[in-house]
Amino acid sequence: MSLSNLYLTGRRGLLAAQAGTNVAGQNLANVETPGYSRRTLRLSTDPIPRGGIVFHGVAPGAGGGVGVTSLDRLRSAIMDDAVRDARAGEGGADESARLLASFEARLAPDSGGGLLGALDSFYASWSDVAAAPTDSGRRDVLLASARAMVQAVQTASGRMDAVAASTQGELQTAVGEVNDLLSEIASLNAQARAAHATGAEAHDVLDQRDQLLDQLSSFVPAQVRPQDDGTVTVTVAGMIGVQGETSEAFELRLPPETDQPQVFAAGARHPLRLDALAGGRVGAQLGLLNDAIPAARESLDALVAEVVGSVNAAHVQGEGLDGQTGRTFFDPTGTNADSFALSADLTSGDAIAAGTAGAGPGDAAVANAIVDGSASATATLTDLLTDIGTRTQNASAAAEANAAVAAHTEALRDGISSVSTDEEMTNLIRYQQAYAASARVIETANTLFDSLLSI
Repeated sequence: MSLSNLYLTGRRGLLAAQAGTNVAGQNLANVETPGYSRRTLRLSTDPIPRGGIVFHGVAPGAGGGVGVTSLDRLRSAIMDDAVRDARAGEGGADESARLLASFEARLAPDSGGGLLGALDSFYASWSDVAAAPTDSGRRDVLLASARAMVQAVQTASGRMDAVAASTQGELQTAVGEVNDLLSEIASLNAQARAAHATGAEAHDVLDQRDQLLDQLSSFVPAQVRPQDDGTVTVTVAGMIGVQGETSEAFELRLPPETDQPQVFAAGARHPLRLDALAGGRVGAQLGLLNDAIPAARESLDALVAEVVGSVNAAHVQGEGLDGQTGRTFFDPTGTNADSFALSADLTSGDAIAAGTAGAGPGDAAVANAIVDGSASATATLTDLLTDIGTRTQNASAAAEANAAVAAHTEALRDGISSVSTDEEMTNLIRYQQAYAASARVIETANTLFDSLLSI
């Protein structure tokens, strides 16, 4: 090894140690930076070039110093995929739990009022009338409780409409955010491709892109495939969302054949499959709009049809205190929540038919028949509220489970990618010692040069 190469070896060691110190310092400076991936220096042995003064027994090119091969970003594609899958599950379950809890609270308030309370009061008023069929006061209370029940049903229907409208607004916003994220990812793809083409380091760009991909996964399940040119291809529900520097746009529509919101790729004729969007906030919002709310509305309409049918069937057989017969209690055309109404024939409490026609004013056969039919209506409403409650409980349990999975997978990824203060402080000491050792090599080379020149 020549003295000049010994000096060069020391110089290379200084540069490598300095680079390592810079990397450790950068890592420590970004320990709290969201999305930052730890950098690591890859070093390799450099051969000593031929030429110069050679010591006896040492071949030219032997022994080599050190060189910086690359500055790597510590990241695991497998863990990234696992975290994004977990985030999609967490985002969907958490959104479902939030939406369903709000929906349940609006239909079944904790105060004990609402639909069930109104239905119970309605049938309790019929029971009171059956106990005293000629009591005008009890008949007036029944009429008031019937109006209150109709109002409660219409209020519940209106609340369903309000929840649907607000959720659809949130869904529209979420689809817009998905489009924004896809556009930003495509823009970062362009920067990553340009850096890759020139061999430049683009770790900050890749960190930003990974952060956006993580955010995207909380909205929709997304599959990410890295490409050889430094870009990534992103697939959403089987549709290409990002390819190279180009991004797709999605939009929310209400197809006339279903009147339920669906997500379409811009210009597409067919919507994205709901099962492919399961997981993520968008899928949860679609699930509420296209499943939970329609199911609840169908049950509410079934309740109205059952109450109208059973009460009217008995009531038309009875006679009011005014002697009139054949009157319905509810409007027979109002067989759903929106059209539910009392009969126009019920002008006063005396028009209520509590007894069978011709049996006399003290008869309560009709009232008792209506009370006997209350169990079926109550069961229908209980099933409706139980279904919503069960959905809410299941969503809450799923949210907790998915949150635990997401936290675990993110902790595993952080073990690879995040900055460890203790480890970086240790690296600083290592590189400081390496720097001092390389400086000593240079000092030794200078001493040998001086000795050689003094001969």
